Amino acid sequence: MNTTPVYLSRAFVEFGPFSVEEMKNFYSRGLLQEIDHIRPHGSEQWFHVMDWINSQPATETKPAAKKAAPAKKAAPAAKKTAPAAKKVAAPAKKAATKTPKPKD
Repeated sequence: MNTTPVYLSRAFVEFGPFSVEEMKNFYSRGLLQEIDHIRPHGSEQWFHVMDWINSQPATETKPAAKKAAPAKKAAPAAKKTAPAAKKVAAPAKKAATKTPKPKD
């Protein structure tokens, strides 16, 4: 088993170190992308992710199956209408009253 740590580069950002087993696990889970590159610790040479995976001893390195399309959602249930509210008469308006002016 290879114990040399490896580094992952994605979009010119380097991550790691990771063990070879971790990297193979990332691949099997479908976490690695076509733009990824990998380099062994102490090396300046980067390898395309697929070239690196194919150079590794045969172990379970098959990528995870792509997720199936989401199932169609069931039609939403019909909305229940609220019971009719009882009509309440509007409050009566106050009658306008004029206050008599006091006589001088």
